Amino acid sequence: MTITLPANAPKSTPEAFEYVGSMGPQVTIDDLKILALVEALGLELYAKMAEGTDNQAVQDLLMENGHEELLHAERVSQAIEILTGEPFPIPPIDQNPIYTPLPVSEVTRDSLGKLAEAEFAGQDLYAGIAASFDNADAKALFLQNGKEEAEHGNRLAKAAKLL
Repeated sequence: MTITLPANAPKSTPEAFEYVGSMGPQVTIDDLKILALVEALGLELYAKMAEGTDNQAVQDLLMENGHEELLHAERVSQAIEILTGEPFPIPPIDQNPIYTPLPVSEVTRDSLGKLAEAEFAGQDLYAGIAASFDNADAKALFLQNGKEEAEHGNRLAKAAKLL
């Protein structure tokens, strides 16, 4: 599977998150492709994070978020197809052109709190993305993702309290 991205596309996981964090009010189809690939990283990244704690309840909450992040990638992919008429299949992690592995690190209340803030910000990000397009079906997919990003933040806050 060959994925064509713009020349300014991120080349690593950290660059990818920085790119998404800097997305402006007028989102392009190329931005959506990068966002879909970033969301697809979520399952792997949350799984790695789950390895950083022995608390089973925290692991379960992290994995729930990870599975939903992959679902977000699929929704963004659906929106791309709705908006362009062209499919944008989500590749397996080992074929994701922006994925670079991150080390397992200890899960702490502080790290979960910071990640929760980023997830809460995802709701606003997706609201802005929805405002960039006129198609009602695509908007609904983006807004659903945003709603779930807030739920991710709530799960992370709950996980932090368990530590």
